[in-house]
Amino acid sequence: MPFRPCGKIQKHHDALQVQVDGWKLGELVIAAADVPKMLNGHAVDVQFVQERPDREVFVGHAGSARISRSGRAVNVRIESRLMSAPLAAVQKVLSGQQLAARLSAPPPIIDADREQAKSIDHDLVRSFA
Repeated sequence: MPFRPCGKIQKHHDALQVQVDGWKLGELVIAAADVPKMLNGHAVDVQFVQERPDREVFVGHAGSARISRSGRAVNVRIESRLMSAPLAAVQKVLSGQQLAARLSAPPPIIDADREQAKSIDHDLVRSFA
């Protein structure tokens, strides 16, 4: 099944900003110091940054990022969601050749037990109206 677009990765100063559709708890960021570590194959933290009026900026742990096993993608895990962006696109974003790298996610896993528990005709229309 094909991956579905779910956000993008952009350069913000020397850091990477991860924009995930539906995320509302602040900005997701891979720190500038962690970007070279990630590109060298290490797992790094993805932080969320909240700027609240009349308060200090709050930084918290949101997930992790690392190069995929194939070495051709950057995998970002936020909570239980796994998302990927092509490594070549992320490198172009870092070098300034591209504005953003598309972030995509695999389709959700279907719970086969729940689906098979339904009767075979559970969604049939049963009227002649």
